[in-house]
Amino acid sequence: MIVLTPIQAISQQSTQWNLPESAKARLGKGLINAISYSPDGEQLAVASSIGVWIYDAQTSEELDLLTGQKAWVTDVVFSPDGKQLASHGGDNSFYVWDTQTWTLQHTLTHDKYWSPESVVFSPDGQYVDSDSILNGSGTSSY
Repeated sequence: MIVLTPIQAISQQSTQWNLPESAKARLGKGLINAISYSPDGEQLAVASSIGVWIYDAQTSEELDLLTGQKAWVTDVVFSPDGKQLASHGGDNSFYVWDTQTWTLQHTLTHDKYWSPESVVFSPDGQYVDSDSILNGSGTSSY
């Protein structure tokens, strides 16, 4: 079990709260918008108002913080082979990260009328797709 800390509780005191006995970790740095497991279940990506937190899914150890986005991160997803991570947020852009080095590989930006709500990789990992709240669905390749 993983416990998410409400935004109102982000403070030094929040680390003192007692977790349920079965809880493994508390993820609570920034406002959490989405969580995605890597295909092998070894890593956990957390989309937040601070960036994308990468955790070891077994130990809950923080592995990295991806901060290349210019706005809150609202969604995050691993590619089917686990070699890439796509994220997006309020700046109408997709970000594609290499999961071996956690470096930014691609940035895909769309016009101001396009506002993605979710991000997904195609089954072959060659395309990033999203549902848009204004213009239907838009597919971007990289």
